[in-house]
Amino acid sequence: MNVLIDGRPLVGHRTGIGVHTAEIARRLEVEPAPLIASHAPIEDRRGIEDCRFRVDRMPLGVAWQQLVLPRIAADVLWGPHGTLPLAGHVPAVVTIHDFTSITMPGRHRLKTILSFNLFIGRSLERAHRVAAVSRAVAEEAVRGFGVPREKIEIVPNGVDEAFTPGSRTEQNESDYILYVGTLEPRKGIDDLLAAWRALPRRPRLILCGAAGWGTKIAAEEGVELAGFVDAGALRELYRHARLFVYPSRYEGFGIPPLEAMACGAPVVATRTGAIPEYGDGAALLIDPGDRGAMRDAMSRLLESRSLRDELRAKGIERAARYRWDGSARLMTELLREAARCA
Repeated sequence: MNVLIDGRPLVGHRTGIGVHTAEIARRLEVEPAPLIASHAPIEDRRGIEDCRFRVDRMPLGVAWQQLVLPRIAADVLWGPHGTLPLAGHVPAVVTIHDFTSITMPGRHRLKTILSFNLFIGRSLERAHRVAAVSRAVAEEAVRGFGVPREKIEIVPNGVDEAFTPGSRTEQNESDYILYVGTLEPRKGIDDLLAAWRALPRRPRLILCGAAGWGTKIAAEEGVELAGFVDAGALRELYRHARLFVYPSRYEGFGIPPLEAMACGAPVVATRTGAIPEYGDGAALLIDPGDRGAMRDAMSRLLESRSLRDELRAKGIERAARYRWDGSARLMTELLREAARCA
């Protein structure tokens, strides 16, 4: 089965969709190895070195997707970025991560809105199967676009094997609160900063992730901008954090809280995307935008070592249920099913 993958999420730093694409692509049980095609070179090939690659350079990724991708021969196409080339005739599976460019357009760049919103409806119709990263996203596809439930499969994100709690000596807490994710409006960074400033005792706050758009953080004592870090450094940040906070206003899934749980960090996170699906009972969950509840949850964890230990144990156990191997097996079967429709 000759699998073709739209590789645009792998261009540049791997954020959530890029991680999803790479982790599943490397584990697909197909021969020959999947062909990852893109409009620009993919510099970071960690874990996907055995895949095949093709680059047809174009300045605009969406133009490449609609004009060039349909001309590449394959038995089946996987669109991990939510949309498909509308002119293509190759059977396809599309993965939906969220609908925020539609529901929250003010929190996205114009080019993101245009490249997604113009093509999402037709892409969902054209796809032979739709993979949703969470039940919440699946329900949005049903309600918003009338996608038949039987066409949708839940293919969740997972945790890389590198994210482990380590030994007990490696889990000694450092006095900092950690956030991981792109720094942009929908991630709720302003909410986190406001809640952190309201704490009676403020540990350091480390914001880890690439700068997105629309969020400017002024220099402030106690706030550290770590930028984008590799998996090894990120694991150590998770392991030693006193607590991890994820204030996102909206998520399709939300990988960082799950990674933090896998590494033994006590988690405070918002009830959005798949976070309630995997975090209920293993993390302190709050409503998006509720700065008072965020401050109170952070205070409870900072003041109670027993609560941190309880959440640490529950988080490690819960995260163990989410592994990329299982998601890749599901995707392999969806691709085989779609290919049989040719």
